[in-house]
Amino acid sequence: CFTSGTTGAPKGVTYTHRASFLHTLRCLQADVMAIRASDSVLVVVPMFHANAWGLPFALPAAGGRLVLPGRHTDGASLARLIATAEVTVGVAVPTVWLGVAEHLEATGETLPSLQRIIVGGSPLAPAPMERIERVLGVTVQTSWGMTELSPSGTVAPPHDPQRTAAVSGRPAIGVDLLLTDADGVPLPQQRDTEGHLRVRGAAVVDRYFGHDAPATDADGWFATGDLARIDAHGNLIITGRAKDLIKSGGEWINPAEIEAVVGALPQVSLAAVIGRQDAKWGERPLLLVEMQDDALSDDELLAPLRGRVASWWIPDAIVRLPAMPLAPTGKIDKNSLRSQYGSA
Repeated sequence: CFTSGTTGAPKGVTYTHRASFLHTLRCLQADVMAIRASDSVLVVVPMFHANAWGLPFALPAAGGRLVLPGRHTDGASLARLIATAEVTVGVAVPTVWLGVAEHLEATGETLPSLQRIIVGGSPLAPAPMERIERVLGVTVQTSWGMTELSPSGTVAPPHDPQRTAAVSGRPAIGVDLLLTDADGVPLPQQRDTEGHLRVRGAAVVDRYFGHDAPATDADGWFATGDLARIDAHGNLIITGRAKDLIKSGGEWINPAEIEAVVGALPQVSLAAVIGRQDAKWGERPLLLVEMQDDALSDDELLAPLRGRVASWWIPDAIVRLPAMPLAPTGKIDKNSLRSQYGSA
């Protein structure tokens, strides 16, 4: 499988039989994906990327039913398929479920068979998560993973009363997490501090396809490129991508923190922040939004940031897009945004 290429060139990841088998056992655990023989699981994630989250193996292993959507992944088509196939669990990036929610809100339809959805691939703000749970009548399980992990890394347990949109769940057996500094040195404090995330495990990539050098260090740790925290309960909280950091006037700005605040507004469907070239500061943050309700002014969009982030983190400009560019995996395509809007 190939990585999504949303922040860089796609790389080929070779999956072994052993890794896929061990990943399947991990997915079936009660506090992970909890797939049962009675489940019908709709997989709206491509098999060419991240192996459809390992579900083409996990479903046959459990004796469940695998439901594939084909090319029609709009809200109306998915709602019809969920009702017809009596889907109990759905798996997709958040933008897919927001499309289903919009369809149900417009038509008044319900999906009584659907019990849970598992989201991943991109961060989920609190407002969209609440909307998805309320409109679809489901429990949302957040997760984090990478193609290089075969691909599941952490998943929020399905019945955890403390689950929130910001938390990506805990690692199951076979996945080790490590926070380091920018040079790869382990942080002395691993809980409640931000660091560069590394992962180790039997299902983690050994080397990229066509590459001679290993993808892991001498101790087997893979550098994910993510910035993260691990809370007191062992939950992973992704705080950004190291490649996405904006360097303005010699200081770093984390776009993910800005995106989380703006994306929490109920009027905002999707939010992205990129660095735009600036003659004085090198880069300045630019906010791009796809609005659900365009009633908010630019000042109102930026108001929640004041007092939450440093004043010099606040974007200099806002671009309103009719539709946010998405990669085939459903993630926001930041490479496309940078090519269109990153120049001064």
